[in-house]
Amino acid sequence: DAVASRFTGRLPFLFKILAAAEPLSIQAHPTLEQARAGFAREDAAGIPRNASERNYRDDNHKPELIYALTPFWGLRGFRAPAEIQVEFIGERFAVPDDLHLPDDEAGLRGFFRSFMTLSETDRKCLLQSAIRAAQDRWPNPDQPPDPGDQLARYYWLLRLSERYSGDVGLLAPLFLNVFSLKPGEATYQPAGVLHAYLEGVGAELMANSDNVLRGGLTIKHVDLDELLAVGVFRTEESRVITGQSSPPTDLDDACSVTDYPAPFEEFAFSRVDVRGQCSIPCGGPQILCCSAGDVTLSAGGPPVRVASGESVFVRADEPVLEADGCGTLLRATAGRLSE
Repeated sequence: DAVASRFTGRLPFLFKILAAAEPLSIQAHPTLEQARAGFAREDAAGIPRNASERNYRDDNHKPELIYALTPFWGLRGFRAPAEIQVEFIGERFAVPDDLHLPDDEAGLRGFFRSFMTLSETDRKCLLQSAIRAAQDRWPNPDQPPDPGDQLARYYWLLRLSERYSGDVGLLAPLFLNVFSLKPGEATYQPAGVLHAYLEGVGAELMANSDNVLRGGLTIKHVDLDELLAVGVFRTEESRVITGQSSPPTDLDDACSVTDYPAPFEEFAFSRVDVRGQCSIPCGGPQILCCSAGDVTLSAGGPPVRVASGESVFVRADEPVLEADGCGTLLRATAGRLSE
């Protein structure tokens, strides 16, 4: 099989349902080259692969995509330096001298380093003043924001302060973009982009790796020097993918496919809506997870009924799936080779 040949017999992607009841850590993932070098370096240093201080548990990169099943909130990429300056220079803020606010994109790395290495006294003063400022801008912390609310960062700062008291990462909504997804929308995270998932249920698809560099909102290992080496320190706009729908064909008018393109070879994501009897082309290994309704699938063998919350694995040698029912299937497959 072409996929097995490309990825040396290893399934190139991982697929799961992520339920973020509490905010998850700020993190970034390495490039493939960084992962290979870091994995070899830590092996040579004799660091056990299951050690808590290990950064690289394998030699692969970990780009990822999240598809929202419920309203979904997160942080992704740096805001513009001018916006960060305005955020931190206010009458309610006690900005320490050691915090180097960025004048331009070239200053983002230094800003983040100084932010992460503040003294305990400076960090405490900054957190207290930021929480007071957020309370002024979001006076009712029990009232969640609507999707797209431009002031949502203050709500999330207050939420994070309840969960991660004393963690400097709780100020991340002031310098990272806050994004929101409606059900049926998605976004993806390439190598180096700082991000954190705050709340919501989604289908998460990623390359087959466990390499994570953390930068706050966590009790796990944080290696700031490695995060600074891996991170992408430039302004990043939030990218919301609404999907590209393929209209039903004359032969299969009971099936429609919506693709969510992302620039990664390891995986591709799509939603398949089934409303009766239809044929679903395969090609390569895939995982189908039913997110609503139920669908009966067959591929030359006994039919398998897949209800909401259940999933099936389809082998690479199955050319087509016959489907019958009324439901929605979330499909993870291997991506295409780049041109």
